[in-house]
Amino acid sequence: MYVLAQSLTPEDLAVLADACAEVGLTLHHSEPGSAPPDPSDALLVSFHRVGADPAGGPTAQELKEIGGYAVAVLDGIAAGAVLAAVTNGYSFTLASPLRRPRLVETLTYLKHITPPENTQVLTLDGAGSLHSPSKSTPVTDAEAGLLRMLAARPGQIVSREDLTEATGGEDVSRVTSVLKQKLLDIDSGAKLLKIPHLGFRLVGTVRQDAR
Repeated sequence: MYVLAQSLTPEDLAVLADACAEVGLTLHHSEPGSAPPDPSDALLVSFHRVGADPAGGPTAQELKEIGGYAVAVLDGIAAGAVLAAVTNGYSFTLASPLRRPRLVETLTYLKHITPPENTQVLTLDGAGSLHSPSKSTPVTDAEAGLLRMLAARPGQIVSREDLTEATGGEDVSRVTSVLKQKLLDIDSGAKLLKIPHLGFRLVGTVRQDAR
């Protein structure tokens, strides 16, 4: 996983680089002439100084769609600025100048709740069963619909509204709770992660078999 910096001041960028090194994350800049990240790597979080030119980097909404968190770096913490940042899609806000202890705490937390993508492939068949290499479990139409929605958006955070539609209107919290246990029951290694205020994402791969 890597961290993306967009339009930070040199001082904030240096502090973020030190924090990333301490937590064990790679830092990339979204600046003219900077090297692009490894496409096989997963974006964890982007820090963007609000009010600065993003230099062609992803917007807060685009970050959500690919599974990354968006942090707005503000020149000062004021109620109006924080509300505007949240309204524009940012997950968190921090004030400049950035402080290394707070950054280390934030990065450690996000790294903990966002484990690397699991390489195990599960199979969802047309008969309503979910298979791991060693075990299988039946799933309901609502559970299958939710899994198909998440599988169609690999690595992305899917909103509760979209998942409610995928389940046919059933309660998403109940469906995901049952599915989490079924993933454990078949020793899948896959996980359903709840991302506060954003939705859910699937860690793992689910393929469909129409047979």
